[in-house]
Amino acid sequence: MEKKKYIYDMSEKNRLILITNDDGYNSYGIQVLKRINTLFSNNIWVFAPKHNQSAKAHSITINRDIDLIKLNNKNYVIEGTPADCVIIGLEKIKSDKKYCNLLISGINEGVNLGYDLIYSGTVAAAREGCLNGVQSIAMSIDTSNGRIEWSGLEYFAPKIIQTIIDTNIYKSFFFNINFPSQSKDQIKGIKVVKLGHRKPGSMIISNNNNYQIPSERKIIKEAKPGEDEYELRNGFVTITIHNGSNLMLNEHDFLKLQTILENTLEK
Repeated sequence: MEKKKYIYDMSEKNRLILITNDDGYNSYGIQVLKRINTLFSNNIWVFAPKHNQSAKAHSITINRDIDLIKLNNKNYVIEGTPADCVIIGLEKIKSDKKYCNLLISGINEGVNLGYDLIYSGTVAAAREGCLNGVQSIAMSIDTSNGRIEWSGLEYFAPKIIQTIIDTNIYKSFFFNINFPSQSKDQIKGIKVVKLGHRKPGSMIISNNNNYQIPSERKIIKEAKPGEDEYELRNGFVTITIHNGSNLMLNEHDFLKLQTILENTLEK
């Protein structure tokens, strides 16, 4: 794919964007995400967990108070899960008689591929946004090389966000995006792909009473072309599309939405 300079549409700088994550409010990834979204809006609200909430999936806090800490008018820290952050954030925005136009969760340090999406707090936040009728995106970056190269993500993420805004795809779908940890010149392009079969890592057993499930794991050798893990490992930014109430899309919806997105990205 030719790497063209993308022209950003600045006509809706007051669109309300809600940002959250699962790594916590002081993570570097959420700062990158805020900076990227200043291209699209002057109205960015942040509702992020106080502590790291990785692998909390779509859990919510029930039957007890959830602390909301106000840092300033549009930045809040929540003593809860990523899904809690979205539920409370949308309620707070609604109470101020405002409407959330776009929700973005991330940028998670570590990819969310395959069946990671069942466990991921980053993805759950986007799913919760989708279930509330908000156009939603989850973003993650690879960390398997031991360090993160952000420049490729910072180049490609704005184009993808603008494309999703422009195509106005039904709000009953949300998007999961994974970026290689590479410079923009090393990244080969963007692909809309299917979900693969990546699972949590093999159990680490130190003794009969201590078990650990690692966050990182080996590459699945059986990953196939057209699947998220295969294409990410081959240098592409990957986009998977998901129904809010299900992990996978049916074949018809996938092919239709893949065509819409790829045609727009190529322009």
